[in-house]
Amino acid sequence: MDLAHGNDIFESPDIRTKMKILHGVNKSLDQITISEICANAGVSRQTFYRHFESKYDIPWWHSIFCRQFYLNEIGRTIDWETGYYHHLRLIDQERDFYRKSIQYSINTPFGQTVMPENRKTVLLETLERYRRVSVDHNMMFLVEIFSKLECEVLNDWFRSDQPTNLAQWTDDLVSLVPDRLFRALQIEVPSKVRRSV
Repeated sequence: MDLAHGNDIFESPDIRTKMKILHGVNKSLDQITISEICANAGVSRQTFYRHFESKYDIPWWHSIFCRQFYLNEIGRTIDWETGYYHHLRLIDQERDFYRKSIQYSINTPFGQTVMPENRKTVLLETLERYRRVSVDHNMMFLVEIFSKLECEVLNDWFRSDQPTNLAQWTDDLVSLVPDRLFRALQIEVPSKVRRSV
């Protein structure tokens, strides 16, 4: 598996089916029916419900699935810059899906609850289990607020029409990390290796 180049990570039959369903979404999830998604994807409703409980599960499943390869590894095996750069690169491969699907009009915006909570859990686990950092009140506050901010920024970028600029977005995201959290999870990596991992 070559994660740095995004190869083979979507190759299992289960993941391929989920990606077919994801690619069956061609407009806002508020405006498309499950029947339309199934017709576009060439799958049955039974297959859809075997993989997703709701059409609104599709974007958060994809984002959380992609997080495991780079974003969740920050502070465990890679530094902030490497994690952000490659996570953004991986998600950017489906940017068209995010632009179309999460233009909500009536339902809860994508990621408002699930995504930050998932990110908070991963950050706390990394601090405590991998870095052996005692999480006090202030660190908990930083993690909770930062999880929400990071998710909101990422969601805004991937819904927007602005051109992808992975290097700039990486630098901007790194600049948002509170200093105490940044230092607690930073792993020193030679600068020439960071974006080529």
